[in-house]
Amino acid sequence: MSLLVMVLTLSVSSFCQISLDSIQLFHQENLASIVLLKNDKHLLPFQDLSKISVAHLSIGDATKTAEFDHTLQQYATVKSYNLPLTADGQQAGEVFKYLINYSDITIISISESFETGYSPIIEEFIRDLSARGNVAVAIFGAKELVTNFPYIDRAKAISYTPKTNAYAQSLQAQMYFGAVGAVGKLTENIGNTYKVNDGIITKGGLRLSYGIPELAGINSTKLNQQMDAILQEGLDSMAFPGAQVLVAKGGQVVYQKNFGYHTYDKVQKVESHNVYDLASVTKVTTAVPALMRMQDDGLFDVDAKLVDYFPDFKESDKANLYFRSILAHNARLQPYIVFWQKAKKKNGKYRGRTFKTKPHKNYPVQLTNNLYLHKKYKSKMMDFVRKSPLNKEPGYVYSGLSFLMYPDLVKTKTGKRFDQYLYNTFYRKIGANNLVFNPLQRMDAQDIIPTEEDDFFRNQLVQGTVHDEAAAMLSGLSGNAGLFGNASDLAKLLQLYLNKGSYGGEQFIEPSTIQEFTQCQFCDEGNRRGLGFDKPLIEYDAAKSYVAKSASKYSYGHSGFTGTFFWLDPAEDLMVIFLSNRVYPTRNNRKLYSLNIRPRLHQAAYDAIYEFDKLKQQQANNKGDKKHYKERE
Repeated sequence: MSLLVMVLTLSVSSFCQISLDSIQLFHQENLASIVLLKNDKHLLPFQDLSKISVAHLSIGDATKTAEFDHTLQQYATVKSYNLPLTADGQQAGEVFKYLINYSDITIISISESFETGYSPIIEEFIRDLSARGNVAVAIFGAKELVTNFPYIDRAKAISYTPKTNAYAQSLQAQMYFGAVGAVGKLTENIGNTYKVNDGIITKGGLRLSYGIPELAGINSTKLNQQMDAILQEGLDSMAFPGAQVLVAKGGQVVYQKNFGYHTYDKVQKVESHNVYDLASVTKVTTAVPALMRMQDDGLFDVDAKLVDYFPDFKESDKANLYFRSILAHNARLQPYIVFWQKAKKKNGKYRGRTFKTKPHKNYPVQLTNNLYLHKKYKSKMMDFVRKSPLNKEPGYVYSGLSFLMYPDLVKTKTGKRFDQYLYNTFYRKIGANNLVFNPLQRMDAQDIIPTEEDDFFRNQLVQGTVHDEAAAMLSGLSGNAGLFGNASDLAKLLQLYLNKGSYGGEQFIEPSTIQEFTQCQFCDEGNRRGLGFDKPLIEYDAAKSYVAKSASKYSYGHSGFTGTFFWLDPAEDLMVIFLSNRVYPTRNNRKLYSLNIRPRLHQAAYDAIYEFDKLKQQQANNKGDKKHYKERE
């Protein structure tokens, strides 16, 4: 638990005794104390994160700006360094080399008085770094640090707050990324340079913020108690070995915790940077945003026929299926094809030109250290899709088959490989660098949560390669499954949806397109689905629903076989994310379902909203305020 979370938990642990006015005052005082004194070329807030690399250098005692550093890490891959006031030339030289060669922007944080003296190396370091790169300086504490610390006046941006508490540190970091705006003005002169009322104003609300739940309209006590209890029950019942959970409301993260371990041996705890196999959540975080963006760019039409983009289906009974029906799972497509079993003969051995146990130029798709797939088997998989029978009866049947094909559509229409299109168009720009395909190519195995002990196909622990067998046979690049991620980075993409297509100051998808894809398409036929996205049951049934009863008809989301889930509700501006590896060590573990973990967690978020409304009304009544707050069904 971060220092900020502890401070906030303590500060609002008994909302019925603490007035909302007091909480708002605490927030406003800390936010107003942060003054942006300099902002050359509008360096702050940072914009397109794919075009910059950011490093954080704390000078002095790094623990004094720990929450500032922690919050920076929420927004981008920020490399952190420290130089003590007594740094020698070797220490400074190593840090300087990295900052110059690998970082576009360096944020320097200073909170420690230098009255006791400092190494001349520090002075030279700031001078040379400011001369050669973009430097922003964040100062906490005594105002003398603003004018007396050597060479910081050469920085491109300078921000200052007299406060040093964890909340002020977090807010100042959030201001750098535009999650909150700079609103503060100096209340006194600082030297001869900065005068009373100096302070540059910047726009906030560009990215997810982190703050006190009550400020977003959620009762933190209710939320923490219910969420923690449900998740602990899941751990104790061995429904899953560990999990990441995130709740955001009104663009503000109000709950973010990690639970349990990677596996039941309880060796490695789940941490925020660890990534999970998102399974079918992949559909609406890869293929669907790609199609939405391509529709905006005139490269895709949801009312086109399958044959319009896949001419190989011309002689197929699927040629005239419309993408609107396909994406809403209303096109009579088969749910799934077990492609690896199709490669087997009756005696259990694999057919020719399918699998080999040793690497070969004609078998480039590595599934394990002793299982390799033929280079042309992908075309065979598409033949199976073409020839698969359509369901006899019309109506809703969940199917992943078309999502196997969207990477090829993206490549054909954009000229970019599926993963690169997504990285460059969305993920890197919003700072979601941990949304990745084939994560073993990008990170250490210890940072990847294992899924299943596969004892029927790959015959090994599946970790870092996609759990879904069909996606694995497509080299891990599929719109059906294959994306890995953590709750923090997934939340950025999901907030983009809640923001009607915008994030970080950029419009990625048109609001009308978000609206079209997230609304029910065939409700009059009893099909609740949107385009790719799932929707609440038309008539709520607790025995069949994996979402909260309180979820509005405007809400949407998706779940994943490995134990993943998210749901967004524009009516409350609410996001709930749950990531687990419930399939470890076996997919036969269905306690996540039997214990109703997901709908109960989801409902807990709504209950915390209702509890806030109730207590807010009580406090208003106590003050004699007759204003009536919104009643909820």
